[in-house]
Amino acid sequence: MLISYRKNLDRIIFLSMMSFFVLPVLATIYQALAYSFSLQCLAIVISTQIMFVMDTVEMNMRFHSQQAAYEKARYEAEHDGMTGLLNKEAGWKHMRKYFDRMDSHDEAMLMFVDIDDFKTINDTYGHTVGDFWIREVASQLRHIYRHDDIICRYGGDEFIALIRNTASEQVLETTLGMFFQQLARASEQHGQDVHCSVGVCRIAAADGASLGTGSADGDAIGSVDFDQCVAQADLALYETKRFNKGTFTVYNYDRSQPAPANIRA
Repeated sequence: MLISYRKNLDRIIFLSMMSFFVLPVLATIYQALAYSFSLQCLAIVISTQIMFVMDTVEMNMRFHSQQAAYEKARYEAEHDGMTGLLNKEAGWKHMRKYFDRMDSHDEAMLMFVDIDDFKTINDTYGHTVGDFWIREVASQLRHIYRHDDIICRYGGDEFIALIRNTASEQVLETTLGMFFQQLARASEQHGQDVHCSVGVCRIAAADGASLGTGSADGDAIGSVDFDQCVAQADLALYETKRFNKGTFTVYNYDRSQPAPANIRA
């Protein structure tokens, strides 16, 4: 255990603890070979080794307990307690980090997912049922999309998902088709009319220079602005909910348009 923790200990502490174990043993072996066993010395060595083992075991337990507490605190700080998805702050952080690293050859799709008429569901069936559908939608999104995609609970009955490394319309239609079918199946099974609307901002690979390369007027060529992408996905969701609930609307990302000032943050 001590050797396994070597990287977590200062060199002086590691050497001193090792010497506490090694030196008495070596001295005992030398005494036995050169002279004879001394019961008193042997008893002292054995007792010190027992103390060493007990202290090391306790250190091991304390270390793992602290590590588990740290991991639990970090998980709870980054995840939504109801759905187990990333919360808004953590999801936003991971998405911005991904956007910052995108270049002109990268593709992605940013989606807003909203449970339609959620207030009516709460009013009709109660908040317990409403919470069930929030968890159900989260579970289906997590099941359909890949482990390295970023899905978070945006707040209330809304979710946002970043599908990385693809802007394929076929992938979008297939995955959302599966999502709508599974939700319809669950809705029918529970005898409740529950469906979702989706707004998508599709970011296709850009032609020309890579991100961060300045043009003559100082603007980046082919750059992708996260806030602008969120705004376009939000507008696509608004259009879906206004004209055709229970489906999805896709906006192709437009690099020429500035991000609106009234971004949802």
